Amino acid sequence: MFRFGGPDCRVCRLIRVYLLVAIPVLMMMWIRPDFQIPVGIDGRAVVGYTFAVGVVLMVAYKYYTDIYRKKRK
Repeated sequence: MFRFGGPDCRVCRLIRVYLLVAIPVLMMMWIRPDFQIPVGIDGRAVVGYTFAVGVVLMVAYKYYTDIYRKKRK
């Protein structure tokens, strides 16, 4: 039966990840930092490439942990 609590609680881990992402985003929206992107750099491209690299890294990590490590055992 599913119970909250413990180190391997899936719901607790999901909530922690959301909080780790949501709190900095909300703080940035609230504080509204005044920083400038250097001239000649497209900020949208930087964000897009960052997300693309992040997705590739997450897929590679999940492949390594879920498939590759299990085949080696």
